[in-house]
Amino acid sequence: MKFVILFFLVTSCSMISTQTAKTPAKIKQEKVVIKPKDFSIRPGEAITIDFPVSSESTDSVLKCDDQKIPFFKKDDKYLAFVAETYFSNQKPMTCVISKNGVEKKVANISVSDKTFPSEKLNVDQRRVSLNPKDLKRVQKEQVFLNKNYASSPSHPYFEEPFMLPIDAYVTSIYGSRRLFNNSKQSQHLGTDFRAAVGEPIYAANAGKVVVARDLFFTGGTVTIDHGLGIFTIYGHLSKVEVNEGDYIPKGVRLGLAGATGRVTGPHLHWGVKVNGHFIEGESLVKASEMVGDKN
Repeated sequence: MKFVILFFLVTSCSMISTQTAKTPAKIKQEKVVIKPKDFSIRPGEAITIDFPVSSESTDSVLKCDDQKIPFFKKDDKYLAFVAETYFSNQKPMTCVISKNGVEKKVANISVSDKTFPSEKLNVDQRRVSLNPKDLKRVQKEQVFLNKNYASSPSHPYFEEPFMLPIDAYVTSIYGSRRLFNNSKQSQHLGTDFRAAVGEPIYAANAGKVVVARDLFFTGGTVTIDHGLGIFTIYGHLSKVEVNEGDYIPKGVRLGLAGATGRVTGPHLHWGVKVNGHFIEGESLVKASEMVGDKN
C-alpha cells in the first residue's frame, strides 16, 4: 500500500513538472514602428512635430541637430515645438530620439527661404546711444532675462493652443530690418500691434510670470514662461497688473498698453521665444493648434 501511494505521488509531481515546463512564455508587447516624417519650416518660425508613443520613446531624449528639444505626451503621440532662428543658414535639420545609446530618426525638417522688409524709425537718441549708466542698466537687465530663459521646465503649463494677446492691426511685422535715427541697425524680433494707451493686454496662454517690471528698452514688461522653453513677452505697457511668480491661466489680463521704453508711440510689442530663438508669434499660434486637436 505504501508503494502504491509513493508511486502515485512521484507520478503526480512528474506530471505537474511537465505541465509547468510546457506553459507558454508571455507574448512580448509589439513595438511601435517609428517612421520619420517630413516637415518644413522658415527662418524665424516654429512648427510642431509629432511621433508615436513607444517603448523606444519613453524616457528618451529628443535632439534636432544636437539641440535638445523637450517633448510631451498628447493622447497617443508625442509633440515637440521646434524653432528655426531668424539668422538661419537654411540647412536641413534631422530630429532623433535617443535612449541607452540607441538613436531613431523621427523627423526630417527642410528650411525654406524667407525675406524681411526694412524700416526707418526715429526715437529718443538716449535709447540709441547709451550713456555708461544706461548701458550698465541694460547689461544687468540682460543677465536677469537670460537667467529666466534658462530655467524653463520640460513640461507645459498649458493645455490649449496659443492665442494673440490683442485683436488689433499689426503696425510692424516680425523680422523687419530697422534703422534707428539713421545710425543704428537691428532686427525687430517681435510683432507690434496698434494699441491705445490703457487698452487691455491678455496672456497668450497659461504659464508662470517670470518678469513683471520696467525695462530700459521695452518699458513696462511682462514675460510668461509657458514651459517647454516657450516664453511670450509683452512690452511698452503703461501698467503691469500681475506679479513675478504668479501662475496664470490663458486669457488673464496682464496690464494696459502704453508707450514706455524705446518707442515712437503707443503700441504693444509682442515677443515669442522658443528653445532660445525669438520667432514670429503667429507661427506659434498656428503650430500649437495640434495641442487642442482631439483624436
